This record gives sequence, structure tokens and C-alpha cells, in this order.
Amino acid sequence: MSLVLFFVSCVDDQIGGSAQDGYMIITGINPRSYEGDQSGDGIDSKVEMLRVVAFDKATHVCKSNMLYSGTALSGGKIQHYIKEGEYDFVFVTNEGLNASVRTALNGITHYDDLKSISYPAEMFNYDAAIPMVAESNGVKILPGGNVEVNHVSMPELTIHLRRLAARVDVVLKSKIDFGDINDGTFKGVILSNNPDRVPLVYALPSSPQNGSYAYDDPSLPYEGTAVTRNVIREVNPSDNPEQFEQGASLLTPQDLADGLVWAVKIKRIILPSNFFSAKSDDTKAILFTVNLGEKYSPSCKLQILSDPDYTLPANAKLELTGIIKEPLEVNIVPSQWKFDDEQWEIPSNRILNVSHTSVNMTDMNGVRISFWSNMPVVKVLGTVKKDGEPNERLTNEVFNCLTVDDNNPDPYRFVYDPVTGSGYMDLLIDGKHTKPSGEAGVHDRTENMTGVYTLVLSAEDENGKHPLQRAIKVTVTQEGLRFANDPTASAHGLFNGVFFKHNQKGERIITGQHAVNVPWSVEVPAAYQDWLVVSATPSFDPGVGTESPGDAEHYPVRLNQYRGETGTKIEGLKGRIYFRVGVKEGANFVQSKDAEPKFGYINLKYSPNGTTTWQYTTRIYVRQGEAAAYIYEKEDTISNYVMNGYNAGTNRTGLVREDLRLTKADKREGAAKFSPYNLTGNALASSANPASEQLDVKGGRFVDFPSQAGAFFQWAVDLKGTASNMTDYYRRAFNSSMPFPASGFPWGYPEFPILWDGDAAKDIPAYKDEFEVCPPGYRRPTDGFTDKEAYNGYYDHLPVTPTPLINHKDEIKDSEIRVSLFNVPFAGNANSSADYLTVFDNIVSSNAGPGTYPWGDGEARKQLKGTYFTFYSDGFFDRRPIKEVASGSYGVSLGNSKAAYQGVLFYNPDTYRSVFFPSAGRLNNLTGAPEGQGVTGYYWSSSVGPAYARPELISNGFNRTIHYGAWSFESAYNSMNLRLSYQGFAQSIRCVRE
Repeated sequence: MSLVLFFVSCVDDQIGGSAQDGYMIITGINPRSYEGDQSGDGIDSKVEMLRVVAFDKATHVCKSNMLYSGTALSGGKIQHYIKEGEYDFVFVTNEGLNASVRTALNGITHYDDLKSISYPAEMFNYDAAIPMVAESNGVKILPGGNVEVNHVSMPELTIHLRRLAARVDVVLKSKIDFGDINDGTFKGVILSNNPDRVPLVYALPSSPQNGSYAYDDPSLPYEGTAVTRNVIREVNPSDNPEQFEQGASLLTPQDLADGLVWAVKIKRIILPSNFFSAKSDDTKAILFTVNLGEKYSPSCKLQILSDPDYTLPANAKLELTGIIKEPLEVNIVPSQWKFDDEQWEIPSNRILNVSHTSVNMTDMNGVRISFWSNMPVVKVLGTVKKDGEPNERLTNEVFNCLTVDDNNPDPYRFVYDPVTGSGYMDLLIDGKHTKPSGEAGVHDRTENMTGVYTLVLSAEDENGKHPLQRAIKVTVTQEGLRFANDPTASAHGLFNGVFFKHNQKGERIITGQHAVNVPWSVEVPAAYQDWLVVSATPSFDPGVGTESPGDAEHYPVRLNQYRGETGTKIEGLKGRIYFRVGVKEGANFVQSKDAEPKFGYINLKYSPNGTTTWQYTTRIYVRQGEAAAYIYEKEDTISNYVMNGYNAGTNRTGLVREDLRLTKADKREGAAKFSPYNLTGNALASSANPASEQLDVKGGRFVDFPSQAGAFFQWAVDLKGTASNMTDYYRRAFNSSMPFPASGFPWGYPEFPILWDGDAAKDIPAYKDEFEVCPPGYRRPTDGFTDKEAYNGYYDHLPVTPTPLINHKDEIKDSEIRVSLFNVPFAGNANSSADYLTVFDNIVSSNAGPGTYPWGDGEARKQLKGTYFTFYSDGFFDRRPIKEVASGSYGVSLGNSKAAYQGVLFYNPDTYRSVFFPSAGRLNNLTGAPEGQGVTGYYWSSSVGPAYARPELISNGFNRTIHYGAWSFESAYNSMNLRLSYQGFAQSIRCVRE
């Protein structure tokens, strides 16, 4: 924090520069609502800048003009140098960086100059420090720093600031249920007819009437630019979620008795104050409108007195309760807008002031607690107490890097400067590894940290004596699971990818558990430092980690200047891995939703399994832009080597037959641009959560976030079929989170001949004309031919040795799925029916396939180079509690049509292009029941394959025959399969650009 003093001399007299020339102590200043605190009333009285203007009492000529900010205000009082004499003082706060206001204030030469100064309406917002004014007349500066006012001598001058803004707090109620405020009928409120500027003199007098919080009318006339009333303020849940609260608790028993069922509270609407002398002139009143979208939107004019009085004077605070009807029925109560009482405790001459003594947080956000002390040492004690536990816990095992211990000589999340007396601590939950008992294969997690913890902040002498301590109660809620960062674990719970839309820059959270005694670090490579930024400061969104988090775009990544963060590197931390990735504010490389995306990566270095001897560096791939993009292009070389393992460092080439894969000599002829989103429908993308909806041809839409499952679709319904109501299931989009039970159709019906492009000679219609649901400009991807059967490798069985006469490997060069997504494209059909000799006669005993890629032992199919099975930080998945679908499979927002899952990130290790496929599962073709959620992603192609119908495929009660299968892509941790599937499965669709 810097010390800033601007001296603006009004006349030739020089300002006193030392105590010998004269000085005064000014108090009544509240600087302690530090950036990063939870949104709240603290900012209403925060002073970020204070200008002190002194006028000669007799002549009203300006004698001094000084601006204070930064650490000059940190103690809540300032020592202001000025020559002894009698003055009229005007104090002006928070002028910000507005050039017109700064110029006008710097140019004051006479008291009358105040009459022409005004503040533009844009300076009055809920998230900005409010301009305030105070005036103290007839102040005599005496020797020794004393002042005399009204013949009373005192050691300090306490100023009483009056805000130039007005505040409105609103509660709206209705007998009509307008739904959830985030996507229902209610769109927020609109305040129109606001003044475009506020004259400075409208805050004078700055002290209220005796015994009241009301003020007299302005004592000076305004002589500046005329005030017009053309400013409109819209306050809505999407842009300002922290101002809104919805819930039944807002309804009183009487409200319920009166039939009211819906209520919303809107906090801290900050407006430019609105004064005019003809107070009954309703043409100058602020118009308050409830925005109900396309419905009738009721409104009223703000009126603070029934006389009537339509003004909204400086420092006014209104509490408005409205019943939504026609006309809008409102009750407006003026109330006192108090300056916050932070209850600073000052015993003797030892000071420890704390901004919060009780806070609430989740396991995914942080809370910043600010403090100020005059003691040489301030620290957090080494243990904390959890309610209900007999023994105390080590602080750094509960809260990340917070107190000094053997592992943290300078804990990263605690800062105190004894020179200024200012400090803060960022609370972030840590935790210990644990694994659920009796659940083999489930990877390490932390314990659930829900509970109430008490930590102690201690201010003391350097030798530890004379401690002054504050107990701080921290209530923690953990709704989901957190996992150990272990790249070798099966289905490991890591975040290996980050996604932003073209116009998104807000925080994306990366987290994973890590041993408290070993360091980790993050670095942005030089090539990406012009657009990516990282910070270890936690998210201050109070909803992150719950089912209702705030919009990530409302939480940009701000650098921690106290820790010297540059945005390019993070180091000095141990324990839990937690940092945020953002796009730099000035980086606008992706201009539109259709522009070519930008790709890059950041490096995370850590020590898996708590070892101090092994440090592992993983790349976290970052993408900005929602346009479809190549992962591999036609010109990209195909490797001759098949690599896999958590670091893609294991050579499996010897286990993968060359007749089942493309090599360096081949080309990626079918490379296509894949969308980053799964497909869904408009109703399923809303909060309605229907079981299904029917779409028009090319009538699908993309999900909002790449991790979301979207809808499931059957490949097609028989265009020549005769089942009852068959057309009702054309292009049916099924909810991916619920079963779709039905008696008979559409589940379990017989196979039928299909071709995407059709074949008139075989009397097969073109199914694309009726069943393409990708939106305009997009289509279903191919897995080879679409105008005839695609073999894509050996047919009709996998031989023990290479057999060219029955191998159709060359076809896969045109498979958009195989050549666009995989480092080494592979051939074959993963169905057991494609390898009946292996399945039933065990002839190919040394290499148990069947038909999977790579053909070889099971380990060869895991963690292929160019893939990560991962969580995805896309502004949706990373903000919600991760929950278990089944053992080892995870997702967020489960049980509804917006559910999202872990999945596979496909990336090009040379160009760093990436795309994410969630493991959404599918609906069973016989029962309509969900299967594979959080484990496997099943994705349709537009290609179909030949029949596998040999009699040997019917054995021991199992019928493995398939007559008219469609090629389907299965994406999972332990295998990447292309297989022919029955058309009746309902699966995901990932579109490619036409």
C-alpha cells in the first residue's frame, strides 16, 4: 500500500510543512473496508481519498488544498500541517480518477468555487467508494496541534461526512410466483429519471438537524452545469447477483396469511442524490419499475414524504417494500444511513482492531479478515479449536498457510506490516487426506471440513509478552468432495483444463489436495503472459462451493500486491493447491463467438503423494473461444509411436499392431473443427428440467458450459416404421439425468436399415434430412463413410496376424472422430462381435482385445498421449460442489438437465489446442435407464457399419449380433473405443463445423 499526498497550493502562502508551523489531527475517517472483503455495508462509509481544503475565515480565499490516500489514511486519522490561524474547512472524499472532478477540485481558489462543482452520475455505484463532503467552520489552529471550535479547545477535529449519494433497499413481494430470480419472469428493477450529476453543495450542510438524521436544504446555490434527469439504472440478478436475496424467510406470517408466496430482497442500490427546490414536482421524481420482461412491469415514483416530497437528498436512505400488482403498491420508509460501527477495541495503549470476529465460508472460497495494530508482532496462534472435538488441531492443517511453523516461516496467506500497522489474512480451508474405508479404487480425498472453528489472532511484543488477542469464529460448509492431486491414480481427480468464452475473463478455480509440508508452484509460460494471469488469492464469491455460486465474470482475478504477485508465477505456498486463472483485462484476442479460439497452457509443479523427492510438472491446457476448432489439422503429422501413462512417457508401440493404426506415412484427410459443447434443447437448457423435448430439424442448441452433459439422442427412429406415435420420438432430446421409462416404444424395438445420406437403390431414406439436430452451420461428425457402410478396419473379424484382404484401415483417414481427436488414429470396432474368435474360442490369447484401441493389454488403452481424464474448470464445474454419481465417478449439479461431469480432455501436445468431452453416460436402449454417468461419454457419429451376424455370436444365452449398427465413440479413462452400437441407445452428440 502506498502513501499518496498531493499538495495543491491555492495562494502564494506556503503550506506549513512541520509541526512547528502548525498542524491539526483530523479523525472521523473510516479507511478499513479493504479490497477483497465480502460485499456489504462496509464500503458505504469507506474513505479511499480525502481532500482537505482550507479557506481564510475572513476573506474566503483558499489557503491550502491537500489530497490524502493510501497509507496516509490507514490509521483512521491524519496529521494535517497548516499554519496557525482561523479557517473554514471543507473535506471532500473519494473523487476517484474522474478527470473533470479532479480538475475542478484542484482549481479551487475561493469558497464560491464550490458552487460550480458537480459529480457525474457514473461515480455513484454499489461497488465503488461513495463521494462524501463535510464542512467545519471557524476552526482555529492552536499551538501544539490543538484546535478550537465555538470557543472549545480540543486535541482533534472530528469530521462528520455526508454522502452525496442516496441508498435504496428494496423488498418485493407477490401473490404470483415469478420463479427463480436467475431465470424466471422477474428480471430485476429499473430506476429511471436519475440526475446526470450531483452538485457538491447539495451535501452542505454536512451535519443533520439536532436530534434527527434529516438535513436542512442546501445552504449554497448551485451555479454549475445544469442538472438533467436522463440516467437509467438497471439492477438485475445476472449482473449484480450479490445484491439479490430470494427466499421464504422474507415473508412474514402475516404475508403468508395474506396469500403472498414470492419475495425478493435487493440490497444497496446506490443512486446519485436527487434534490430540487420544488419538492412536489413529480416530473423530477425517480421512477422505480419492477422489470417483469414481456409482462406488464408495474412502477411508482419514489416519494419520501406524503406532503408530497419527491426529492432524494444527499445521504438519504429509503427502505422500500412493494407488493407487485397493478398499480405497484409500495411503502417507503426513510431511515438513518449510519456509518458502520466496527467496534474497535482499544484496551490501554495496545491496539488490535479486527474487521470480522465471525465469518462464514465454504471449502471453495476465501474470506479476507483485515486488522490494524500498533504492536510489533501480529500472528495467528498455531492451533485452532473445532466445536465438538476435545483436542485442538494444527492451524495449517485446517487453514492453508496461515501461521508460522516449521513448514511456513512466512505464511503466504497472512500479511502484517508493523510500520503501517495494517494487515490481513485470507482464510482458505485445507485438510488431510483420507480414503473411504472399504472402497478400493476410490482415490484419496480430504475429510469433510464442515464445522465451526475458532482461531486466535494475537498482537504482542517481539518477545511474545503482553499479548492482546481476538478470537475469530469461522463457520465452514463443505457440500462436495475434494481430492488429492495424484496423476498416477485411477480416474484421478485433477483439473487439467480451463475454458473461457471469447468475452469471458473471470476467475477459473484450480484446486487439489497436497501435503502441508511440501511446496507447489504455478507458472505462465512467456508465450501466454500477454493474455493469461494467475493468482493464489482465493475466490471471494460467497456462493462458490454451493449449488448457487455467483457468476465467475463478477469475480475477476486481482493480483495480490502485498505478496508481489505479477500474474505470471505463484510460489511460496505449501499444502492445498488452490489458485485462480483469468484472462487479462486488456487482452481481447478473440473478438467474437465465431473468431478462432486462442490456446495455451500453464505449468503446475507439485509433489504427488506427499513425497519430498519427486516433483511432477503437469500442463493445464487453457482455451479462450467457443468457436469450433481443429485439435489436429490435416497437415499435422501422425506419430509412429503409441505413448501413454500419466505423463505420456510410456512407449506402448510394441503392443499395438501397425495394421490397426495410422502411421507417419498417412494423412488426416478427415480432420474437422469440433464444437466445444454438447448438444441440448432450449427447454432442457432452462431450469424447467423436463424429462425430454422434441426438436425441429437442426433445432438443437449448445449447452452453456463444456462440462455440461446436455441431452441424449437416439441415432434415429425408423422412418419406415409403423409403431404407434413413432413420429413423437423423432429428434427427441432426453434429459441426461433421469430415466425415461416407457412401455414399449421407444425402447427395445428391432433394428432397421439406416444410412445418413440414404441409398435409393436399397430403399433406405436419407436419415440426415429428418434427424440432424445440430444447429445451422454444424452437423454430426463422421466415422468414415456416410453414403455407405463404413468398415473402419478388419471385417468381419480380427485375425491373429495381419491379413490385408479383409483390412479396411485406409477408411479411417476420413473419419472425423479418429483423425481429429487422437494423436495416433486407430482402426477397428471395439464390439466383441467384431472379434468373435477371441470371445468364444480364445484363439488370440496373447493380445486380448477385442478391437479396442490400442489393441493390446488393458494398460495400453489408458491415459493415451493427448488425453487427460479430468475435471474441467469452465466457470460451471469448478464453482459447484463435486459429488459422487457412483464409486469413482463424479459430477456437479446432479439430478437435473444442467448436470456436468468429469471427462476426457483431448489436446494436441504440439499446438496445445484442446477440447473437452464430458463423461455424460447414456440411456439404455432396452430400458431407458441412465448408465455410465461420470464414467464414460458415448457420442454418436453419422456413419453406420456392416452387420455382424455369424451364428457363433449367439451362445450361452447371449446374442452379440448387430445388423444395422451406427458408429459410436466411447470416451473414458481406461479405454477409448469406437464401436458399432444399437440405434436405440440415447447418447450425446458433439457437432462439427460444416
